[in-house]
Amino acid sequence: MIRRTASLASILSAGLLVVACSGGDDDAASDTTSATTVESTVAETTTTQATTTTSPTSTTAATSVDLDVPRMPLTGEPIDDASEVPDRPALVVKISNAPLNVVPQAGLNNADIVFEEVINDAATRLAAVFHSQDVDPVGPVRSGRSQDINLLLSLQRPLFAWSGGNPAVTRAIRESDLIDLSAVNGSSGYYRRSGRRDANTLYSSSEALWAQTTDEAGRPSTVFPYLQEGEELTGEPATRIEVVLDSLDVVWEYDEETGGYFRTQNGEEHTTETADGVEPVWAKNVVVMLADYGRNPADGNPEAQVLGANPVFVFTGGLVQEGEWLRFAPEDPFEFFDNFDDLNTLPLQPGRTWMEIPRNVDDAVAWEAE
Repeated sequence: MIRRTASLASILSAGLLVVACSGGDDDAASDTTSATTVESTVAETTTTQATTTTSPTSTTAATSVDLDVPRMPLTGEPIDDASEVPDRPALVVKISNAPLNVVPQAGLNNADIVFEEVINDAATRLAAVFHSQDVDPVGPVRSGRSQDINLLLSLQRPLFAWSGGNPAVTRAIRESDLIDLSAVNGSSGYYRRSGRRDANTLYSSSEALWAQTTDEAGRPSTVFPYLQEGEELTGEPATRIEVVLDSLDVVWEYDEETGGYFRTQNGEEHTTETADGVEPVWAKNVVVMLADYGRNPADGNPEAQVLGANPVFVFTGGLVQEGEWLRFAPEDPFEFFDNFDDLNTLPLQPGRTWMEIPRNVDDAVAWEAE
C-alpha cells in the first residue's frame, strides 16, 4: 500500500490576499474572519512518501475531451449543442452524514459534485451540487457552515439549501453571494419525513428549490480541469483508496467494468435513495484535497482553509495523479497541478466528482492497486 504524508505547501503570489471565513455550528453565536497575505508566486512544496511494499508502474489510459465541443459545466460531459445546458443556477444542498440513522441519504447519485467536509460533531457533512440532473427526494437537509462560503462561491452565486445555522453562520451566508434558501428563513419546498431522528427529517426536491431562483442567481462555469483533446490520462495504478476524515474511515473501490468508484464508510456500504429505490454511492472521479483546518475561537468548530495551496490526489480511471491544488479567491475554480515549477494540469475524466477534504495530516490518504 502506498501512503502519502504531506506538509503545508508554501503559497506564493505577489499581493495575494487569502481570506478564510470561520466555521460554526447550529448553537454557536459568533463568527470570525481571518486574512493571510502571501508574498510571492510559488515556493517549495514538500511531500514525504513512506516506504512502499509494491512498485507500481506508471500507466496511461487514452481518454480525451474536445474543448471545442459544448459540455456540461459541472461534469465536463460532452453534449451535442450548448442549448442542452440547463438555464438554471447550481443548486447546493447541505446533507447530513452523521454516524447514526442517516444512510441511505437521498439523491447523492444525482449530484454533479459532492463536497465532503469535516464538521464539529465527529462527523462529516456533504454539500451536494446539482445542475445537470433533477433530484427528488433530496436530504436529509442539514445546517450550513461559514466555511461553505469559500468552498462554494466557485459555482457563481448558487442556490444554497440548508436547514439554518447559528446567528454567526446565518449572518455570514446572508452577506455572501450564496443565494440563501434557508428552511428557517421563509424558503418553501421543505417537508418532514418520519423514520429518522428529529435533526435528520428535513427533505426537499430540486423542482421545489429551483422554483425559488432569484434574479441574483448565477449560472455555473467549469470548476474542475478536464482532459483536453489529444491528452492522455496518466498516473500510477490505484484501485482502492482509503481516506481518513477524523473519526470516519472512507474506502473507494474502483470498478473497471463501469469505470466508477464505489464507496464504503466505517466498513459499511454507502447507499443512497433514488426515485426507484436504493443503490450504492458511486462517482467517476474522487479528488482528495488536503486542507489545513483551523478552529473558530468562538466555538472551537473545525474550519477548512480552502484558499491557498496544499497537496491533492486525483483518482480517475483506476489511476492516481499527485500534485498541489491552488486557489486564490473564493470565486476561482479548483486548479490541480503536478508541481508549482512545471504547472502541468492534473485533469479529471468527464463525469460526476466526489471531493474529499480531509485534514492535512499524516496518512490522511492511502491507496493500492488490487
